[in-house]
Order: sequence, then structure tokens, then C-alpha cells
Amino acid sequence: MKSSVKLSSILVVGLLVGALLNQMLYDADLDGIPNAEDAFPRDSSEWNDNDSDGIGDNSDIDDDNDGFNDSEDFFPFDPQESADNDLDGIGDNLDPDDDNDGFNDSEDLDPYNDLALKFSFKSVELIDKQNNRQTAPFLFFLYEDNEQLKRFDNAGNPWQVPWQESFNLTAEFEYNVPDNQTFHEFRVVAYFLKFRNSEELDISSSNSSYSETITFDLENKTWNNSNGTLDGSFDDSNDSDDASLILEIEVFNFGYLKSFKWTFQMIEYQFSYTFDPARYSYYVSQTHEIRDYRDYLNFVTTSDSELIEVAGILNNMSSKENFSPLNKINFFLSFTQSLKYSEDNVTAGVGEYPRYPIETLIDQTGDCEDTSALLISLVEILEYNASIILIPEAWDGYGHAAVGIDVTGAEGVHYVLNEGESDEISYYYAETTAPGWRLGEMPDLDSSSAYIYEAK
Repeated sequence: MKSSVKLSSILVVGLLVGALLNQMLYDADLDGIPNAEDAFPRDSSEWNDNDSDGIGDNSDIDDDNDGFNDSEDFFPFDPQESADNDLDGIGDNLDPDDDNDGFNDSEDLDPYNDLALKFSFKSVELIDKQNNRQTAPFLFFLYEDNEQLKRFDNAGNPWQVPWQESFNLTAEFEYNVPDNQTFHEFRVVAYFLKFRNSEELDISSSNSSYSETITFDLENKTWNNSNGTLDGSFDDSNDSDDASLILEIEVFNFGYLKSFKWTFQMIEYQFSYTFDPARYSYYVSQTHEIRDYRDYLNFVTTSDSELIEVAGILNNMSSKENFSPLNKINFFLSFTQSLKYSEDNVTAGVGEYPRYPIETLIDQTGDCEDTSALLISLVEILEYNASIILIPEAWDGYGHAAVGIDVTGAEGVHYVLNEGESDEISYYYAETTAPGWRLGEMPDLDSSSAYIYEAK
């Protein structure tokens, strides 16, 4: 009986050894890839070498050997492509329309940007006084061919402009022009509104017309009236209807098309969004001053329409993956961490320049307080409770900003406010400045002293 058991054991061991030998002959490193298909048959951590440089794809930072790091390469396995300006899935080298504006790159004056013109009328002067009243009702129009592009007025009413004095205007208009056309012609027509009719004012240097024709050269970014003045007194006529308008025209990219690409849980995500330049200009023009720690919360903008749309895009992505609330927060955190870290003195030229979230997204860079304000805004839009965490002596001589988020299922480093009370809340630490950190994980810093300011 004993010998039978011993014999059976030997037989089983023999079968196992035989199976293992057969397996090794088929897959030597036991990584699931047959030896015949495995570029590294004795290395279980590698099995493919896309660029045949002797470095496995898992270790190789440039899998197609095109000079672009895989983390920045939109096509890491295609040496012919590395960028996708409009994120349409076609690399820029192959894509015939890299800015997706409807014009082939071969005829597009700027293949990577959809160009537009911004008309800024600065002031008007009614040169010839036509009655004894102090002011005159005034408005004007912008045409392209016979199409009226814009009526300029004072919130639906004419401006009341003093005679023979420079009167400041706030009159701007942005117009997306065809990028395959060098010259663009416009016409400006101005009126003095009388009781029973309107009288056209002479703003042209030509004797043949009262209206002024503007020819803009999109390629050279110049126009025919280089001094920026539309002035009817420059002609040779002796009419009594002269007026002048001061105009500036600039070329800008019609929306800031920004592409975002990052990795979460080994899966790559990406999206693109076109931001309104006017919103960016608005935030840049706002104060960026910090007088007190709490002032950092002034840069949290949960009501911004574009930020709400970005939060919606991220939320839809996470919903498709059926992420739990905690994983959704970590997904948002990974997006924020993907933005390039930079010091204010390098990017803004000053020691401290906290950015509004739209600035951070368009600049695609920022430091700890910038990405913190962005993440707080995004998760607050989704109605999670968030706070800014300020650590004055995180490192020797350096402070640090991070985010605290209250979410079900979180573990790790957290700060408790109102402990023991009915409104007790735990804010779990979120590091926004480097990829890989999850909610509740904290870098090696001195967190013994911190200030917590709730966003709501």
C-alpha cells in the first residue's frame, strides 16, 4: 500500500515536471507569449520590441524611436507620426487639415490654427457740428460685401456723442475668416440719427464714398489704413458731414484648441476642447494678488461655463467606465496631474502668480496652487466637498498647496474639521503636481502644520 502511494506520487511529480518542461519549451519565461512570438523569450517582463532597438516596449521610453517620448507621442508605435493637433485620430503628417477648419493644409495660411479677426473701435469724433445740441445720436455698421456683420450701438440704443470731442467707445467684434484667402474686404458705415431720418457720416479718405473700405491682408496681418483712423476730413471735399473712427484690427486664433492626454489605471484617455479667447483674456485681466491664505480660494471658479463643460466631459468619461465615486475622484486627479508643473517666475515672470482654472487649462501648466484651484473647481462642480490645503513649511523654506476632498471609500492621509460635531468632515489629501498619487497618498513632506480652507 505504501509503495503504491509512493509510486503514484513519483508518477504525479514526473507528469508535472514533464508538463513544466513542455511549457518552458513552448514559453520559456512563462509570460503567456509563445517563444516564437516573444522578442524576449527569457524575460517575463518583456515580449515586444516595436523599434527593434533591443529594449523591450515596457521599458523603452520611445517605442517607435522617432525622438518623441511615449508619454508625449500621440502615436507611440508609429515612427511617421507623433502629433495630432486637432485630435481627430489622424497624425499631423498624414492629416490634410490639421486644425480641422475645413481648409486643406496646402492652402491654409495657418495649418495649425483657425484664424479670426478682432475689430476694436476705440473712439469716435464728430468733426463737423451740425446743430446746436450738445450731443448727437450715433451708431455704425460693419459689412462684408453686402452682408451686415455687426451693428455697433450702446446696448440697442445709439450713443449720445458730444460734437467735436473724442468719445471713447467699447465696440468690439470677432469674425472667423476663411483661412485660405489672403485678402478680406470690409466696409464701415457710420450714421448721425436725426428725428425723421438718418444721415450718413463721412469717414472715408476717398471723395467717392462716405463709407470706408478696409482691405485686410491675413498673411501679413496688415490693412490698408496703417494709422488706424477712418477719417472723412482727409479727403478733398468740403462737405459738412466729416467724422473719424479709431480702429484696431488684430489676428487671433479662433478659440484656443487644446488637447489633453493622460493615463489612468493603465488606460490612455484624451479629449480636446476649444476655449473662448475672450474668457482667457477676462481672467488674465483679473487681479492675481494674494494678501491672505484664504485668498487662494478666489481662484476657484465653479460657475464658469467652459469649466462646467470640461467637468462634464471628464464626468462622462468616468461614467462610461462605471467608476465608483472614489475612482471618479482619482480619475479627475490624474487629469489634473497630467498638466506640466512650472514655477511662476519662469512662466509669469513674477514670484507668485496664482492662475484661474481657465488660465491653467489653456496654458497647460501651473504650480501647486494653480492645479489645486483647478481640481477644487472641477470636483465642486460635481457637488463634492473640497478644500485647499496649505502647508507653510512642507519642505525647508518652501510651502505647498494641495486639495482635500470628502468622498465615500477614501482612505489614507486626511484632515478632520469640526471633529465630534454633527458637521464633522474628513478631507482626504490630493496631490495635484505629479502623476501617480492617489487620494489619501502624500509625498514625503512635513505636514505637521497645515491650514484648511473649505471651498464652500
